Amino acid sequence: MNQPKRNRLPRYRILTAAVLLFYASAGASPLTLPMAVEETLKNNPDLLSAEETVSLARSQVEKAKAAYWPKVGLYAEALRADAPSAFLFKTIDQRLFDPGTDFNDPGILTNIEGGLEMQMPLYNGGRNQLAVAFSRSGLSATEARRTSLQRHLISEVINVWYDILSSRKFIDIAEESVRTVTAQLEAMTIRYKGGSALKSDLLSLKVRLAEAEERLLASNNRLKLSRAALFTLLGQGPDTPDSLAVGDPFNDWSPPPYTEGLAHALERRCEIKGAQAMVDQAGTGVRTAKSGHHPVVQLAGRLYADDDGFDHTADRANWSVALRMDLPLFSGFSVEADTRTARARERSAETLRKKTLLQVRLDVKNAYLRYDEAIKRHQVAENAVAMGEESLSLVKQQFEGGSATITRYLEAELDRNSARIREAAAFYDMKKALTAIALATATSDNGPGSLFALHPAPSTEQEK
Repeated sequence: MNQPKRNRLPRYRILTAAVLLFYASAGASPLTLPMAVEETLKNNPDLLSAEETVSLARSQVEKAKAAYWPKVGLYAEALRADAPSAFLFKTIDQRLFDPGTDFNDPGILTNIEGGLEMQMPLYNGGRNQLAVAFSRSGLSATEARRTSLQRHLISEVINVWYDILSSRKFIDIAEESVRTVTAQLEAMTIRYKGGSALKSDLLSLKVRLAEAEERLLASNNRLKLSRAALFTLLGQGPDTPDSLAVGDPFNDWSPPPYTEGLAHALERRCEIKGAQAMVDQAGTGVRTAKSGHHPVVQLAGRLYADDDGFDHTADRANWSVALRMDLPLFSGFSVEADTRTARARERSAETLRKKTLLQVRLDVKNAYLRYDEAIKRHQVAENAVAMGEESLSLVKQQFEGGSATITRYLEAELDRNSARIREAAAFYDMKKALTAIALATATSDNGPGSLFALHPAPSTEQEK
């Protein structure tokens, strides 16, 4: 009579755990593509490193601007010497000079000096302005590289997203093939045991089932690899367990005409902006090298006091203000050498800019050509699927009527599934080509990362 009471508590615990697990799973929101893009831009190690590089470039700009400000500092000096010149000047600065001093044997000098120094550049041949311009061009180039990395990472995320979609499609096809062959194998086994089928037909079905299971295994592994690649891009590690709400980022997006896309790419591609920034920086380097012949004007001031101890007083303080100009007349042709080096860098940067323009044009052309090819491949694959379905239906009727062999049936089923796989691959290659066009032209600026328009919202159907 007491046995049911002893089992009641564990049952309650099991029920409670099941309820908690249900609510935990219901509350876990699946990862959508915009969320994946956001996580990539937030956590990807390459992008974090690029952000630090941009911060470093910004600090270089601030350092260049600091040259406009005066330099002010305090100093202190304790001196003990037996030198006539030091004895003379330091005692004069102490305002304690004794006119009867024997400078051949002045004795030991003790001096404590403290003061305030200021230096301010008034003109240095425009080097300060050039240094700021140089660092700003470097910052622009660094930001362009970071933007390029952002866009490529987003492109990779979307491509991996399509790999996951295509892997799920391949899995569905492989599972259907396994079910079909398994059903035929069961029927053939019954017929073989009844003596109405050949052993060779039974073995052919077993081989076909093994091939279908192998394709299913490969598709499942491809899905796992795609998921691992996605979470690696997200900076979370390939073993991160998570659910994916898989949706199509280009459900209703169509690329602009080729000429419009090319014009937009030449105007907006960050690689071109970065290459132009490098040309500007190299031109600034040429002007900086030429400024080596310009004069330098600097203002310096000093307020200080000396004493043989620590009895400094304001009435014995000293000050000086100096305006100094330095004009280099000859530097061993180093300025000319620096100028030739800077001009070579400028020519190299200009060559790189032209190469970047050509590469952008090639990227846009290739993207549109791949898109056209993918569309045509998808159309051909759709026709192949339709013909494969019709052929399989006819052969199935013939096989069931006894006028077609199992080998012919398996060939028709394999042809139909191969056509479906090609159709799915062509479809997602077409979607990836859209991604390549968006990346090459930088046309769609409404979505995460200022590259992709993610609309409509991805499906909330959770991945298996």
